[in-house]
This record gives sequence, structure tokens and C-alpha cells, in this order.
Amino acid sequence: MGDHGEVSHFKTTRKGITASFGPEERAFLADVLPLLAGIGEVGVDPAATRLNVPVYLDDPESNEEWWRLMGVDLDATRQSDRDVLRKVVQSDDATVLSDEEADSFLRVINQARLTLGARLGLEVEEDHDRLEEDGRQALDYLGWILEELTAELTRSL
Repeated sequence: MGDHGEVSHFKTTRKGITASFGPEERAFLADVLPLLAGIGEVGVDPAATRLNVPVYLDDPESNEEWWRLMGVDLDATRQSDRDVLRKVVQSDDATVLSDEEADSFLRVINQARLTLGARLGLEVEEDHDRLEEDGRQALDYLGWILEELTAELTRSL
């Protein structure tokens, strides 16, 4: 997937943050879209449970009300975030992202990492070492992308 010694996939320019990925990386990242689109119900799909954590831990009624009121907005935001990822993976060249789009990209990659981790049964850090090679590499790659973009976003603060 790449060596951590390489130049970052992200670079801040006057126009915004440029995201550059090779064809294999774009193909891998494109697989994130169906992964996230296939998330099932809370309590049934571990990914849905991981992404929809309780807002009110000690008050199930308030928590249910919060999700009833805010869940639609959250779903709309998540769809919008996925559109940014789609834009990046469908481009053959580097894609310039606004700060807001870079934040969206960060959120969707984090959702993918959480989804994959939940589906692979990752509960604690030690679980990572027990994963099969493919799962471990996919999680590590997504974590690396998160790390790079976070570093680029914080560089301009």
C-alpha cells in the first residue's frame, strides 16, 4: 500500500489542500464507499453500533429522542462526506479540497476505519495483532491516511 517514508498524500497550497493518490490507492479508497453504504442496523451490525454511540449514556429515552431528531442530519452529513471521497477517487489527477472538504474526507476515512475495525472484532489495541494480514494492512493504511491529513490540517493552524 505504500511506505510511510514517502511524501504525504496531502499538501497545502494557496488553492486548498491537494490530495494525490495513485490508481491502486484510489481503487482501495473507492471500496470504502460500498463498505459504508452497506452499514446495517444498530445492535445488529457492529459497524452501525460503533458509529452511532449513545449520546446520553444513563438516559435511553433522551438518547432515543436525540437520535430521532439529529440522526437525519447526521446521515445527510455522512452522505455529503462520502461525496468528497467519491470526487477524490474518481479523479485521475490530484484533487484540490477546501478545508471543509478536507474535514469531510477525514471524517469518512475515520468512519471507514471504525467500520472495518468493528466488523473485524477490534475492541482493544491488542486485537490488532491478532488480525489477518489483509485486515491489519487495510486498517493501518486508513490510519496512515488519517494521520497524514490530520498533520496537514494542523500545520496551517
